[in-house]
Amino acid sequence: MSSLAVVIFTRDDADHLEACLRCLRDDPPTARMEVVVFDNASADRTPEVLAEFASDLPLRVITAPRDTSFSKGNNEGYAVSSASHVVFLNPDTLPSGAALDALLAALEADPARGLVGPRLIYPDGTHQGSGWHLPDLEQLLAERLGRERELAPDPSGFTDVGWLMGCCVMAPRTVLDEVGGWDLAFWFHGTDLELCAKVRRAGRRVVRVEEAQLIHVGHRTWDAARRHQVRQAQRLWMLRDHGFLQAASYGALVRVAELFGR
Repeated sequence: MSSLAVVIFTRDDADHLEACLRCLRDDPPTARMEVVVFDNASADRTPEVLAEFASDLPLRVITAPRDTSFSKGNNEGYAVSSASHVVFLNPDTLPSGAALDALLAALEADPARGLVGPRLIYPDGTHQGSGWHLPDLEQLLAERLGRERELAPDPSGFTDVGWLMGCCVMAPRTVLDEVGGWDLAFWFHGTDLELCAKVRRAGRRVVRVEEAQLIHVGHRTWDAARRHQVRQAQRLWMLRDHGFLQAASYGALVRVAELFGR
């Protein structure tokens, strides 16, 4: 029987973490669940929130003494679990048992699926993008021209994509072990991109499960500094996966886009 480890990386996000854990407590998946929270040196009331749920959830806490990367925290989180499948959640998600069940069922139904994620919505019910082609020069140019690059839903209900947003992704433990988990070369931005790319390179599919819907608070808009960090992470990915010429061209387009405030 399949089991599910829920790994949550958090830092100074006690209110969202409390709401996320409440969802897991009150509306759990049907699979046997274990919850691992990686507390990344939080200085807020995160310890009090974790203590509140210690008796209500099969909860294990890893406390980092100093700020560390999203990749390292997620790797340590899933390493201490024993479940057959792992879902990585951001603390500002509101997971339902139905959504987690749908993701797990999608993985169990087709061994070729190596990584799955849900459709995302904001708390007010409006659509939030997830599920794109892997970055390339054409995509960056299209984004600067204001074109939508998110992949349209497949009529089958299972949409093959290049890249899912990392706020909620699920994989079999065997696949995570095969690809070496999250890449430590990426601190935060670009982590989901690299994981998805590694799963695809291993010959597995990355799939958005249209039946599964998840609320993610997220950010509707990003400031210039954060957009720059995202693009730098994408440039690093292109350098490693596509070589210097592609990365340099991508970097030049980024600089032009930022010059014009895009």
